[in-house]
Amino acid sequence: MDSQKASAAVMTIPMSQWLSAQRADDHLVAWSESREWRQNEFRRDVLSLITKLHALPSLRWAVCLEDNYAFAVTLLALLYSRKTPVLPGHFRQAVLAEKRDEFDALITDLPLELDCPTLTYPGETATFLSPLPEWPCNASLILFTSGSTGKPQKIIKPVASLERESQWLAALWGEDLDGAYFAATVAPHHMYGLTFAFMLPLSLGVPFCARSIEYHEQLQTLALARSIVLTSSPAFLTRLDPSLATAKLRQIFSAGGPLTRDAAVLAKSTCDCVPVEIYGTTETGVIAHRLPDAPWTLFDDIHFSHRADGSLTLVSPLIPQAGGIILSDEVEILPDQRQFNLLGRKDRVVKIAEQRISLNEIEQRLCGLVFVSEAFTLTLEKQGRVCVAAVLVLSAAGEEQRRELGHNPFIGQLRQTLRTWLSPVSIPRYWRIVPAIPVNQQGKRAAAELQEMFL
Repeated sequence: MDSQKASAAVMTIPMSQWLSAQRADDHLVAWSESREWRQNEFRRDVLSLITKLHALPSLRWAVCLEDNYAFAVTLLALLYSRKTPVLPGHFRQAVLAEKRDEFDALITDLPLELDCPTLTYPGETATFLSPLPEWPCNASLILFTSGSTGKPQKIIKPVASLERESQWLAALWGEDLDGAYFAATVAPHHMYGLTFAFMLPLSLGVPFCARSIEYHEQLQTLALARSIVLTSSPAFLTRLDPSLATAKLRQIFSAGGPLTRDAAVLAKSTCDCVPVEIYGTTETGVIAHRLPDAPWTLFDDIHFSHRADGSLTLVSPLIPQAGGIILSDEVEILPDQRQFNLLGRKDRVVKIAEQRISLNEIEQRLCGLVFVSEAFTLTLEKQGRVCVAAVLVLSAAGEEQRRELGHNPFIGQLRQTLRTWLSPVSIPRYWRIVPAIPVNQQGKRAAAELQEMFL
């Protein structure tokens, strides 16, 4: 079936109706390899948590849950309680402690200890369940950008925008997804996972897997018993094992970074399915889609606009800025104005000591050295001063040189070499050597983990 055709007859249900009688009590909401959750239990669990939340004054709740069913229950309960879900995007305690001013309380299924009121999920079921409150018409939640190109930025996301995204996705792929089971390698705590692994299945009324998929073998086991739609990333798809028997999937969505041709071919051979790539950002929501090797196609109601100063902006009903926003990627618009090619990210420029510093240039200079195979740079604020920090993966020559010289003289040599091209404030002040640059479930640089290296 052509995954790019429109199927507008497929309707989505708004979040305010997910617990309504439109869905039968035995409707399957979620499942894991060991159990299932039906609509009556889903409704009861949300009501039970609402009862607990009503007794607590905290308004902004950080949601740190590994279980995807628990995430669905919690998000609905917080919104019904007129409290704000805050999705930090990670569960690292040290970095969460630094963000304490962004939330008042925490709900988690992990052993996190922060200096704020904390609810442990699932906890005891409330003995008295109050009726379902009225749905808040202006419900919203808070996410953060990945921070892969700088400090993570807080984004307030209206539920209405999330629902509109689901309508667009259903119009394109709804018929293909009918009767499927959703599974994901990405978490719903980021924009992509929130849209495809949480909003879309619940809006369509199809079940989702309560556990995130970590290994190809898990996916293969699930696909033997169910027709699976996989929400994934290039980081996972490149690790598929061609020696395993084909796991026939209904659909694969991929986002978080460019999907190479080899990874697309591997997915087709191991999963009998060509991935659909999704392009978007936390700020904009979904922007475009494509099949491998094809140009990107904008979703309906989104368009590019040329400003008087020559800059290009993206205008979308999913973003609040009426004049649109400037993308962090360079794009080449094709003649029909609906398709485009991505040309790569714009330089990450920061200002330090009144100087404009390109983090991309620092990384390029580092990777141009024989001793370095991979580099990532970020900014830190230490004792009121902003400076550059670098995380390096060394080449074999670099490892040998560091052993011979010792760590500090080796770093000194790198710093001295960089002076040939960079200003003093551009040269990294803090350094970490790692076996590999960490990436998150979305396949992007794990900004929180990288930042934590310097705490």
